[in-house]
Amino acid sequence: MIARRRALTAAAGLVAIAAAAGACTTTPQPLPGPAPDATGSAATPEPPPGQVAGIPIPDGRIDDAVDRLDAVAAGAMHDPDVTGMAVAVVHDGTVVFERGYGTTTPPAGAPAPAAGTPGSGTSDADGARVDANTVFPLGALSTPVAATVVATQLTEGRSWSTPVQALMPQFAVADPYVSGHATVGDLFTGTSGLPEDAAIGAAHIGVDRQSMLDRLESLPPGTFRAAARPGALGPTIAGEAVARASGTDWATLYARSLFHRLGMDSTSYRARDFAARTDSSAPVLVAADGTVTAVDRAWTDAVAPARGLSSSAHDMAEWMRVLLSDGMYKGVRVIPAEPLAAALSPQAVAPETATEAADAIDARGVARGYGFGVTDSAAGRVVITGGGTASHDAPTGPDSAVTLIPSAGVGIVTLTNAVSTSERPVAAAQAVNAAFADLVQFGEMQRDWAAWFARTPLSHATPRQGTSAASPTTAAPSPGAPLPAFDGVYTNPFYGEATVRTSNDTTTLTLGPGRKAFRLTRTGDAAFAIAPADPAAPGAAAFRREHPDAVATFDGDALTISFLDQAGAFRR
Repeated sequence: MIARRRALTAAAGLVAIAAAAGACTTTPQPLPGPAPDATGSAATPEPPPGQVAGIPIPDGRIDDAVDRLDAVAAGAMHDPDVTGMAVAVVHDGTVVFERGYGTTTPPAGAPAPAAGTPGSGTSDADGARVDANTVFPLGALSTPVAATVVATQLTEGRSWSTPVQALMPQFAVADPYVSGHATVGDLFTGTSGLPEDAAIGAAHIGVDRQSMLDRLESLPPGTFRAAARPGALGPTIAGEAVARASGTDWATLYARSLFHRLGMDSTSYRARDFAARTDSSAPVLVAADGTVTAVDRAWTDAVAPARGLSSSAHDMAEWMRVLLSDGMYKGVRVIPAEPLAAALSPQAVAPETATEAADAIDARGVARGYGFGVTDSAAGRVVITGGGTASHDAPTGPDSAVTLIPSAGVGIVTLTNAVSTSERPVAAAQAVNAAFADLVQFGEMQRDWAAWFARTPLSHATPRQGTSAASPTTAAPSPGAPLPAFDGVYTNPFYGEATVRTSNDTTTLTLGPGRKAFRLTRTGDAAFAIAPADPAAPGAAAFRREHPDAVATFDGDALTISFLDQAGAFRR
């Protein structure tokens, strides 16, 4: 035994000596790195750490997720606000799922169809069947699509960093520095400091896009590049500026640069195109007695790049194919790679985090791309989102959403014709997308997403940034002043005129170029509740849902309207 041990020791010593000798020779030694394959070439290098997901996706899982998606979508149809839904999925450049559920909206005054009815089993009496070609209004999903239209024009020296004034010299806001330095990218991330809600309110009372552009200097200045608060005004300005710099208008630009090239023939940013393609898939509000009221969409023309898009799941699938193929479509480059990659990448930190605990140090961050939301999932994968309705400028607006997981080569878009009939936002589209993303990454749903998104209204949305009115120049009416004391024409430099008139103890408020009429009911010495003058008029139910606590407050010659307060007070 001792002899054997000595022999082994001697052999080990000889090996060590030989190794040392080899190290001293002049023969080149292999460098650290990937081992060569059988042909002598180096193996494919590993991806950078930032592109390695923490949880791999095994073969067949995405196919299984697609197979289970039908049940997920059918379950989402139990939301009482959803009568119709369409879903499309793209994987590795191919559309692997397209289906409609439920019905398009029945005519005004007709009973609402039963929720949860698949598109294949509905009767014409309850509205047309929804399929992949049914056209829906896309609401906030308009913005990321607009960003990709803009990206097609960011060539020959133009980029997301190009100042807006270089494209549209008349662009001017209250702060001269911001006027000269705000970029196209700033307007899409919401870092320009412009009030995020001002454009929606103005559009609803009939202020057109050109008037908004002419009145930007009247808006109170916000903090430049301090917070990402995307609203409708920024993308609207940016889209208009890029179109003008390209020698055309927005409607011509989006059609020729993107939609026509992708065969998206059912997609448009014009309200009249949506109306011509379908009357029945417009969003509705269902009253307690079962009657249905269509929601007016004409106002969206004023803020079309941000809120005016209408499309089908089939068309949006073609759009997703381009995004997941780095701007290529059927072998042809449709969107320049660099501006597209920038739009889909983090550019600004969003005020909220992925959880309600905004100050939690263990919460994954939420970032803004140019028109898109960008975050990391629990699986360690970048997830890109767009659309949804959990925002202050459109808490009950159309519910449509897109979710992309580039590392898996997969994307899903869900469109619905729902509008909230309660104080909670509608989020069926977001719930379907989140459930599908779970199935792709984990194989099972990680939580009840429908319940998560149906929490307290806007509890997970960006806090609204309000403004305060200037001090009045004259004394307020005395307590209990007669109603005619408040009569007059009040003017706001951004919103236009507000007329207050009292007749037979009834006080009426008329707003903007659209002459939108409201009834004022006194609730205090100088405070009035605001309600639609005609409760049965189109849009009246939508107003009540979006502004349940609308108030008008008089302070001398100043009139502050709670849902039109981001541009200061109206003055008599």
